[in-house]
Amino acid sequence: MPVPWLAIAIGASTAVSFMGSMKRMQTLNTASQWDKYHQKIDQSYKTIQANDRARILLSAKRAAQGARGVQIATGSTLMEQNAVVENLNDTIFWINKGAEMSVRDIDLKLAGLLQEEAWKAGSSLITGLGTAYEAV
Repeated sequence: MPVPWLAIAIGASTAVSFMGSMKRMQTLNTASQWDKYHQKIDQSYKTIQANDRARILLSAKRAAQGARGVQIATGSTLMEQNAVVENLNDTIFWINKGAEMSVRDIDLKLAGLLQEEAWKAGSSLITGLGTAYEAV
Protein backbone atom coordinates (compact mmCIF):
# COMPACT_ATOMS: atom_id res chain seq x y z
CA MET A 1 0.00 0.00 0.00
CA PRO A 2 1.49 3.37 -1.02
CA VAL A 3 2.10 6.04 1.62
CA PRO A 4 -0.37 8.91 1.18
CA TRP A 5 2.30 11.64 1.13
CA LEU A 6 -0.13 14.32 0.09
CA ALA A 7 -2.43 13.58 3.03
CA ILE A 8 0.53 13.61 5.43
CA ALA A 9 1.74 16.94 4.02
CA ILE A 10 -1.76 18.45 4.29
CA GLY A 11 -2.06 17.16 7.87
CA ALA A 12 1.33 18.62 8.82
CA SER A 13 0.45 21.95 7.21
CA THR A 14 -2.84 22.02 9.09
CA ALA A 15 -1.12 21.23 12.39
CA VAL A 16 1.42 24.01 11.87
CA SER A 17 -1.36 26.45 10.99
CA PHE A 18 -3.35 25.44 14.08
CA MET A 19 -0.30 25.77 16.36
CA GLY A 20 0.41 29.19 14.82
CA SER A 21 -3.11 30.30 15.70
CA MET A 22 -2.67 29.09 19.27
CA LYS A 23 0.63 30.99 19.55
CA ARG A 24 -1.00 34.13 18.13
CA MET A 25 -3.76 33.87 20.74
CA GLN A 26 -1.11 33.64 23.45
CA THR A 27 0.71 36.66 22.00
CA LEU A 28 -2.53 38.66 21.88
CA ASN A 29 -3.16 37.90 25.54
CA THR A 30 0.37 38.97 26.49
CA ALA A 31 0.02 42.19 24.51
CA SER A 32 -3.26 42.88 26.28
CA GLN A 33 -1.58 42.46 29.67
CA TRP A 34 1.15 44.93 28.66
CA ASP A 35 -1.47 47.43 27.49
CA LYS A 36 -3.18 47.17 30.87
CA TYR A 37 0.16 47.63 32.64
CA HIS A 38 0.88 50.78 30.63
CA GLN A 39 -2.62 52.07 31.36
CA LYS A 40 -2.03 51.59 35.09
CA ILE A 41 1.26 53.50 34.87
CA ASP A 42 -0.47 56.31 32.97
CA GLN A 43 -3.25 56.41 35.57
CA SER A 44 -0.69 56.64 38.38
CA TYR A 45 1.19 59.42 36.57
CA LYS A 46 -2.00 61.43 36.02
CA THR A 47 -3.00 60.99 39.68
CA ILE A 48 0.42 62.15 40.88
CA GLN A 49 0.22 65.18 38.59
CA ALA A 50 -3.27 66.07 39.85
CA ASN A 51 -2.10 65.79 43.47
CA ASP A 52 0.92 67.99 42.75
CA ARG A 53 -1.24 70.65 41.07
CA ALA A 54 -3.65 70.63 44.03
CA ARG A 55 -0.76 70.84 46.52
CA ILE A 56 0.74 73.81 44.68
CA LEU A 57 -2.66 75.54 44.43
CA LEU A 58 -3.37 75.02 48.14
CA SER A 59 0.07 76.38 49.01
CA ALA A 60 -0.50 79.45 46.84
CA LYS A 61 -3.92 80.03 48.42
CA ARG A 62 -2.49 79.73 51.95
CA ALA A 63 0.28 82.18 51.05
CA ALA A 64 -2.24 84.64 49.61
CA GLN A 65 -4.47 84.25 52.66
CA GLY A 66 -1.50 84.84 54.97
CA ALA A 67 -0.55 87.93 52.98
CA ARG A 68 -4.09 89.28 53.36
CA GLY A 69 -3.86 88.79 57.10
CA VAL A 70 -6.92 86.58 57.43
CA GLN A 71 -7.20 83.53 59.62
CA ILE A 72 -6.40 80.42 57.53
CA ALA A 73 -8.79 77.44 57.41
CA THR A 74 -11.83 79.31 58.71
CA GLY A 75 -14.78 80.87 56.94
CA SER A 76 -14.19 81.73 53.30
CA THR A 77 -10.57 80.54 53.40
CA LEU A 78 -11.78 77.09 54.45
CA MET A 79 -14.29 77.18 51.59
CA GLU A 80 -11.46 77.99 49.15
CA GLN A 81 -9.42 75.03 50.42
CA ASN A 82 -12.42 72.71 50.29
CA ALA A 83 -13.08 73.76 46.69
CA VAL A 84 -9.53 72.76 45.72
CA VAL A 85 -9.88 69.40 47.48
CA GLU A 86 -13.28 68.75 45.85
CA ASN A 87 -11.81 69.60 42.45
CA LEU A 88 -8.94 67.18 43.12
CA ASN A 89 -11.40 64.44 44.10
CA ASP A 90 -13.40 65.01 40.91
CA THR A 91 -10.23 64.93 38.82
CA ILE A 92 -9.06 61.68 40.40
CA PHE A 93 -12.53 60.17 39.94
CA TRP A 94 -12.43 60.93 36.20
CA ILE A 95 -8.84 59.71 35.89
CA ASN A 96 -9.93 56.40 37.43
CA LYS A 97 -13.06 56.23 35.24
CA GLY A 98 -10.96 56.86 32.14
CA ALA A 99 -8.53 54.12 33.15
CA GLU A 100 -11.40 51.72 33.83
CA MET A 101 -12.92 52.43 30.42
CA SER A 102 -9.53 51.93 28.74
CA VAL A 103 -9.06 48.56 30.45
CA ARG A 104 -12.57 47.49 29.41
CA ASP A 105 -11.80 48.59 25.85
CA ILE A 106 -8.60 46.50 25.91
CA ASP A 107 -10.55 43.49 27.19
CA LEU A 108 -13.25 43.92 24.54
CA LYS A 109 -10.71 44.17 21.72
CA LEU A 110 -8.85 41.14 23.07
CA ALA A 111 -12.05 39.09 23.23
CA GLY A 112 -12.85 39.98 19.62
CA LEU A 113 -9.36 39.15 18.38
CA LEU A 114 -9.27 35.87 20.32
CA GLN A 115 -12.67 34.88 18.94
CA GLU A 116 -11.53 35.71 15.40
CA GLU A 117 -8.34 33.68 15.84
CA ALA A 118 -10.25 30.76 17.36
CA TRP A 119 -12.58 30.80 14.36
CA LYS A 120 -9.61 30.80 11.98
CA ALA A 121 -7.94 27.95 13.88
CA GLY A 122 -11.10 25.85 13.91
CA SER A 123 -11.94 26.41 10.26
CA SER A 124 -8.30 25.75 9.27
CA LEU A 125 -8.37 22.49 11.21
CA ILE A 126 -11.64 21.37 9.67
CA THR A 127 -10.59 22.37 6.16
CA GLY A 128 -7.23 20.65 6.52
CA LEU A 129 -8.74 17.45 7.82
CA GLY A 130 -11.30 17.45 5.02
CA THR A 131 -8.66 18.04 2.38
CA ALA A 132 -6.42 15.33 3.87
CA TYR A 133 -9.34 12.89 3.84
CA GLU A 134 -10.03 13.66 0.18
CA ALA A 135 -6.33 13.14 -0.67
CA VAL A 136 -6.39 9.60 0.78
